[in-house]
Amino acid sequence: MKRYIVVAALLLAGAAAADDRVDAEKTQTCEKAKTFLAEKKAKGKCAAEADEAAKITCSPAMFKPMLDLLLKCRGANPVDEVSPAAPATPPKCRALDAVNGKTIEEAEDKLPAKCSTLLLEKLKKKWCVAENKGKKFDYTLAFDHTTGKGDAAKKMPDTKRTWTCRTVVK
Repeated sequence: MKRYIVVAALLLAGAAAADDRVDAEKTQTCEKAKTFLAEKKAKGKCAAEADEAAKITCSPAMFKPMLDLLLKCRGANPVDEVSPAAPATPPKCRALDAVNGKTIEEAEDKLPAKCSTLLLEKLKKKWCVAENKGKKFDYTLAFDHTTGKGDAAKKMPDTKRTWTCRTVVK
């Protein structure tokens, strides 16, 4: 039983030491941010943020308010308000005429695969009538969607497609 108590005490001591290191890092980072803002003020930038930072006594609890001032100086939102802006409407995908590039049909969904599936359903209803059974339709699939994030984000490329109406859609 004593062995278990000793092991538990050692684990708790290790956790406490880790917490102490984290607190020390937060305090040190707070001090560095305070110095950085003072230097920015000397260069004629971020004066309001530097004045607020000068009033702060750095501690682990003051890490976040100092970080907010630093982000405000850089033009970013404070930590609590940082959130990716969601587009007002979901991105669209379109079927463009292969000859003249005019829009034949379009659909919208935040996921490109689902968007193209919805678009194909619309195209089937439009094209696959009795007189078009077995006929092929060429079109270009164009997306508003992007791949990647941040600076690496790129618009999905357009792709040429062909659809053959094998059955009549009602």
